[in-house]
Amino acid sequence: MNPSPEFEAGDPLTYDLEFVAELTSIASQTILDYQEQGLLPGTDGHGGFDDESVYTLRRIEHLRRTYEANPSGIKLILELTAEVERLRAALRSQR
Repeated sequence: MNPSPEFEAGDPLTYDLEFVAELTSIASQTILDYQEQGLLPGTDGHGGFDDESVYTLRRIEHLRRTYEANPSGIKLILELTAEVERLRAALRSQR
């Protein structure tokens, strides 16, 4: 399925599970497992996924395949990466 039909100009795009599964080549059940494990925050609570969710899914799969990271390791890496990004943004805003 394509982006939500309720899309209005200025709204962020959201995608359904089947579309995200096809886009990322990750099984729908695996995506749901990632959500259950707390690896995939940022969904809208109604099953909608945004661009950040797609990016996170690709990052999760990269960590899992390349480094054979387990869910706990992936969660820690994602949290640390988010913290580094927040700190960088704070530094940029101080300039």
